[in-house]
Parts: sequence; C-alpha cells; structure tokens
Amino acid sequence: MFNTSSDNSERSFISETCQVDGDISSSGDIAIAGIIDGNIFCKTLTILDTGTVNGNIETARIEVEGQVNGNIQGNNIYLGRNALIRGDIYFYESLKTEEGADVDGYIKKSKSLSKNTQSDKEIKSQK
Repeated sequence: MFNTSSDNSERSFISETCQVDGDISSSGDIAIAGIIDGNIFCKTLTILDTGTVNGNIETARIEVEGQVNGNIQGNNIYLGRNALIRGDIYFYESLKTEEGADVDGYIKKSKSLSKNTQSDKEIKSQK
C-alpha cells in the first residue's frame, strides 16, 4: 500500500508459527504474520491476514489485513478488507479503509503525532 523505497533488509518479520509475549520496539519496519501479546512501537508496521496483535500500537505508518485487539495511533493508517480492529483508532494524516474492514471502537483525527512519542523515547533510551 505505501510502496516505500526502503531496503527490505531492515524489516523484521514475525512468521505465522511465532508467538511473542511482550512489548516490541523498533526504529525500522515490522511485518507480522504471527501473534503478538504486547504493545508495538515502530516506524512502519504491516499486519498480514494471519497476524494478530493483542496490545496497543504506535507507529508512523500501519497497514492492517489481520486482527488488532487494542488501540492504534499513527500518522497514516490503512485497513484492508480483512482487517478486524477491536479498539480505538487515532490518526494524524490519513485513514484509508477498504470495504469489509471491521472496526469496533472510536475513530479520531488529531492534529499531529507528538514529537516525543513513547516509541521515540524507548528507541532513544536503547541507543
């Protein structure tokens, strides 16, 4: 959907056979096909149709084809036709949804993502 020209070698992939318990922070991109039980803070997130996140998400860009049980906060949010969201969505630039996406929660557009988001704080503290 976003077609960025970034190198795929910087993308972390969590396969269908993986389940992660705990929060994930990354300064790069993450693709999820498995199950995450925890919060996610990253630059770009892709949740594939087999992927599930049970926790809150804070990211600049997100593409969801799978399931999210928690709140989503991001600049650009794309919900595919198989997306199932059980939580609130806070977007700052754009929200795009395909017919068939299911959202059970509030949707709110805000002015801008704060410059010192939780993910920025955690990534800076890791360096």
